[in-house]
Amino acid sequence: MNPSWQQGKLREFCKQKGIHVSAWSPLGGYKLSWGSPTVMENPILREIAEARKKSVAQVQLIILLHMFSQLKF
Repeated sequence: MNPSWQQGKLREFCKQKGIHVSAWSPLGGYKLSWGSPTVMENPILREIAEARKKSVAQVQLIILLHMFSQLKF
């Protein structure tokens, strides 16, 4: 899961069924053969990171923490 692929319907389904959701490679496997630059090179995340003097990875991880904190298990 990442800001551009939040999978809201899947998360809601899992919540209803009591299924635990994990974020594997939440940074998109950046610079790996199977990975994608979608997260780490996202211009919106980069802008937020620069404004807050944080890295793109820090911004992405805090977004995920916020997304998952909304779930009630």
